[in-house]
Amino acid sequence: MHKALLSGCLLLLALGGCQGSSRPDPSLDARPDWINNPGDGVVGSAGTHADGRHAQEELAISRARTRLAARFGVSVENVLTMRERANNDSYTVTSDSRTRQVIKSNEVKAQVRAIWRDPYRDVIWAWVYPLE
Repeated sequence: MHKALLSGCLLLLALGGCQGSSRPDPSLDARPDWINNPGDGVVGSAGTHADGRHAQEELAISRARTRLAARFGVSVENVLTMRERANNDSYTVTSDSRTRQVIKSNEVKAQVRAIWRDPYRDVIWAWVYPLE
């Protein structure tokens, strides 16, 4: 009898654990519609950034602008070089960023329509729209 009771309890615990892992991600409910449906605009995103939230936001905007420029025939090459050095109690990160654009008689102007931060994944999304 005790073995059957113990087996039943273990089974309930196992099923309860499985149920918890199938919960939907709460960040998906709060996610703005423009992320999946940007209309004539484009969306860029960036995860956690070593230089903080401002750099993370700027990276998301830069990625969105790069996508928008590509749509209008502008080739954009972004190169980011990061060097990390750890020495006992100190840790240093340095970065060098270079951007090269090849424009085929097009000028692309854009505006940031919206920015949203997913607090569960620490991802920033930027919605960029072309200006006429």
